[in-house]
Amino acid sequence: MVEAARRARKVCQVGTQSRSTEMNRTAMRMIREGEIGDVLSVRVWNSQQRRTIGRLMPSEPPQGLDYENWIGPAPMVAHQANRLHGQWRWWYAFGTGDMGNDGVHDLDVARWGLGVDTHPSTITALGGKYFFDDDQEFPDTQTVIFEWPRVGPNNQKKQMIFEQRIWTPYKMEGYENGCAFYGTRGMFIVGHSEGWRLYGPRNQERRTAVGGGNLLAHHRNFFECIRNDQTPNADIEIGHLSSSLCHLGNIATRVRRVLNFDPRTEEIQSDKDAGPMVRRAYRDHWGRPRGV
Repeated sequence: MVEAARRARKVCQVGTQSRSTEMNRTAMRMIREGEIGDVLSVRVWNSQQRRTIGRLMPSEPPQGLDYENWIGPAPMVAHQANRLHGQWRWWYAFGTGDMGNDGVHDLDVARWGLGVDTHPSTITALGGKYFFDDDQEFPDTQTVIFEWPRVGPNNQKKQMIFEQRIWTPYKMEGYENGCAFYGTRGMFIVGHSEGWRLYGPRNQERRTAVGGGNLLAHHRNFFECIRNDQTPNADIEIGHLSSSLCHLGNIATRVRRVLNFDPRTEEIQSDKDAGPMVRRAYRDHWGRPRGV
């Protein structure tokens, strides 16, 4: 999609609206200006209570549903009612679990504040179905660690830790979803849609803010960039890098080991099981992206 947008000279904005929310933009500006020193690590969490999708048997598609086109380029499977509408995200062939559904918004903010604009080089994870006994294939409990070996002019190592528990109603650091940035001179906790808190040395709370997401501002930014041929706040390349964290994290969780990833070629190295998972299977009569 990045190549297609660049080739066609089109403005392409993805739906990580935190990039246009002033609360988050202020927090990121303060981090870049050194409010907490050098940010070396960030912890990201997606902690909320989802519902089970149950266990169902295959059945006939409902009238009015073009099931062939609904399946699209994915391998054909029998219709199952708990795969339709919003529940498609829990299946390997159609979605990315809650890491790619809700977690991507916080991962995007985490990558923004950490100051990394490439893929990570090392990914490892553990997780699985700890709570839900149903048909969903993605984990309900998951911990993923990403590492960047050389960031910025000082070739600084940086780390991101993602935690997910989609069966719990309890907040972390006061926020249901969010990021905690750890710097050499303080800590910055940013809630997904509630606000942020800035801490200095010895956990002294220095500043706070309250606020939520601003989808309207995201739409306005998109239209403004179309009118003036500018790069939007959540450009397609930003979306590619942040959503890739979800794919890589899910792959590492499935194989349960350390992955070595080449950011330039976008390939998992020396892993016959994980390597093919960076590409999906396409049905022959559907078009596919170049090089896939």
